[in-house]
Amino acid sequence: MADLHDWGTGAAPKPSRPDYVPKVRLIPTTLDDLMNRAGVYADAAKAHLEYSAVQIWLMKDADKAIADAFIPVEAAGLSVLLTRQALEHEAGWPKLTSNAPPPLYDLPQDAQGIARRMAGDIHALWEAASRPYLRASDCKFAFQYLAAAVRKGIIPPIPTLGEVDPVPAAKPARPHILDMLKETT
Repeated sequence: MADLHDWGTGAAPKPSRPDYVPKVRLIPTTLDDLMNRAGVYADAAKAHLEYSAVQIWLMKDADKAIADAFIPVEAAGLSVLLTRQALEHEAGWPKLTSNAPPPLYDLPQDAQGIARRMAGDIHALWEAASRPYLRASDCKFAFQYLAAAVRKGIIPPIPTLGEVDPVPAAKPARPHILDMLKETT
């Protein structure tokens, strides 16, 4: 190994490991990793990501599977959307805008049950199709969404999420030199 001291030769020491890879990813790329970091929001993150993937699957590839299960396409999309919003609300998924109750709650009890059963059946079909569209980029977005909710003060800090600093108060901008000239003339 080369001597780590320069001793006046002008040769800088070589870094010991230029190809170092951290043992833990900074941003989760799998649902399991995200759920481990999401703390009390693990179930909410799971519902959000899985039903988002189910919605994408419905729009792109599910026509044959839905037709084979004798589920109308229009009812499938609506039931998955309404159930997704209700499951996220029940699990405590933070909302950055409004925390209004999901529209599924406005339906009669029997209609809510039908929508939830249909969404459950579609979720099972999605799982049988090997859970497509559950992407690493969606896990990253959900992680960043939770971090944004912590930053805005919507949810308390999550120790497993990592260091998330609150949004600092906006400082007033320094006056521009031309603005100062305008005021004196």
